[in-house]
Amino acid sequence: MTGNLALFQAPVELLRLFLTHREDIVENLEAVLNAQRKPVRYLQDRSLLSRHFEDCFCAGASVTASQTRLRGQLEEAHWDAGFRPRQVQYLHNDLIHPAEMTIRGFHCWQQTRWPGRNGRMHYAHTLFNLYVIRCLQFLSMRLWDADPSSAGVRLAEIQGVLDDLWRSSPAGQPVIVRDARWLIPLAQSLITDELAPYFEVARRVVGTLPEADVLEIQKAHVRMLGGHLTSQIRYYCTKDGVAIDEHSVVLRTRTSNALDFALLVQGLVGLLKAYDCALRSGDERTRLDMAGAICQGISVDPELFLNRVDLLSAYSMIEHVFIAEQAKQGAHEGPAAYSPLGRRHVKLLKEYGALIDRLTSALRKDLPRFRPVDGGYSPYGVIFGLPSHLIEHMALKALQHDAETRFSLEDVFVDEVDGDTSAAKLAWVNGWRRLPHIDPEVQRLYDYPQQFAEDIYGRIERELGRRDSNTETRGGSRTGRLYLVSGDPETDLKTPAIPELPSRYFGSSDKQIVAAKKAEPFDRAQLLRKRQEGHFLVIYETLGGWIALKKELLTEVLGAGCDARIAGLPREAVEALRLMCRSLCNTCAPPLIEKS
Repeated sequence: MTGNLALFQAPVELLRLFLTHREDIVENLEAVLNAQRKPVRYLQDRSLLSRHFEDCFCAGASVTASQTRLRGQLEEAHWDAGFRPRQVQYLHNDLIHPAEMTIRGFHCWQQTRWPGRNGRMHYAHTLFNLYVIRCLQFLSMRLWDADPSSAGVRLAEIQGVLDDLWRSSPAGQPVIVRDARWLIPLAQSLITDELAPYFEVARRVVGTLPEADVLEIQKAHVRMLGGHLTSQIRYYCTKDGVAIDEHSVVLRTRTSNALDFALLVQGLVGLLKAYDCALRSGDERTRLDMAGAICQGISVDPELFLNRVDLLSAYSMIEHVFIAEQAKQGAHEGPAAYSPLGRRHVKLLKEYGALIDRLTSALRKDLPRFRPVDGGYSPYGVIFGLPSHLIEHMALKALQHDAETRFSLEDVFVDEVDGDTSAAKLAWVNGWRRLPHIDPEVQRLYDYPQQFAEDIYGRIERELGRRDSNTETRGGSRTGRLYLVSGDPETDLKTPAIPELPSRYFGSSDKQIVAAKKAEPFDRAQLLRKRQEGHFLVIYETLGGWIALKKELLTEVLGAGCDARIAGLPREAVEALRLMCRSLCNTCAPPLIEKS
């Protein structure tokens, strides 16, 4: 994430130039929107419309050739830093893009009626705002280029541009995001192939920005991650017609979200510390602000985040990010060890466990403040794919002149005490998809789910009660242990018998291993993709392919209080597994017995 200082300052100056020439640029954009006689192919050509947008801004502000190249350089720098969006089927996986929103606006107008000049000018101003916000998101990730010690000053500059954007915006436009600090997690909200850059950014945020800025960024990240993951749960429940505590939903959510779980833990540590300070100082406003964000964070899996922190630790581990490549010691390989990011994560896991243990009682007392109320709005009920999609909803709703403009992205994640404001926010959220070209059945499908919000709250309430009980085992939950043994019968006969881990918890692309019924079949590409996403506890290469240990065993075996034995793992895999499951592995050697 190193770079040239010019890749921050020059784009800031360019954006200010755009704001100065806003009216000329919007006139150019309105001409692009005056396209009712254009062929359908033109109305759906994102690449062509993107070029037209760039031309509108450059011509309207009379920019130089070098300035013209800046926005593309800014975008490419973000992708090169590890945040290039992956192609995802049936999902728009990109930061807010004015060309994409133009295509959606065209589609709406084709289904209803094309607006006159006033309507086109109104939407042109929205698209202008989206263009600037997209640039500011890229710019927020360049805070640390050249001189990281100036990151706080640069963040203030971005806030200044954002403030000027809304001051220059005419009445009736949605103020999509007010706080520049929210741009940093927004810029990281896409589905990508690389995971380590997220933790590098988290480390830089904590290490270089003022405490108040760090806390707001962590709060934004935790709230958005919480909403994203509860939306995922809602999708699974609706698709399969099951309750939120259905075993398949719990298992799927836990296994497939290592990155989000790890980022949640790291963000929650900062929020819990701030909550603790507010409790001791009597700062009620900060206490409730932190409590609301913390509860949204743990809402994704209250049992895991409150009562099974040992399992959470293993679920949040990502082998290729947190375990260092083995150091070479002469001709021999040294023992496995945590990477710098892994050491930081393990430290934060320990802090998280201690904080949640100490603060559970206080959180339990504050939780009723966030109970969903019928007829009002709760963040537990917001449904979205990626956080950028929330901005898309707000922007597309701007096609209607009477759209609600009081609320911004930050408000999506805040509980309202005032009943009238809460009801207005509920109408705002429900109104996102109530557009004339959207099928009424689709609108009903995405109506605010009051019962779901209550169910999410109920899970938090139940698990806080369990955690706050006086029983040593926190509700009677015992966690089993994995015994890693050599596979040598003489050595393994030294300890009591423990069942062998069933083969369904292994996946392999090695045909011989699969034929011997020692693992379930996977193709190589599938295994390596799931490894990249953190689905496995450990994966290693065999003579005929790869074999992986699935994280499902954490809930189904260890979480059920059962011990299990794994025999004959390579030394490197044993060492990595012990680092991945710090408190869950034992290298005592139980004897071989019949497979369970």
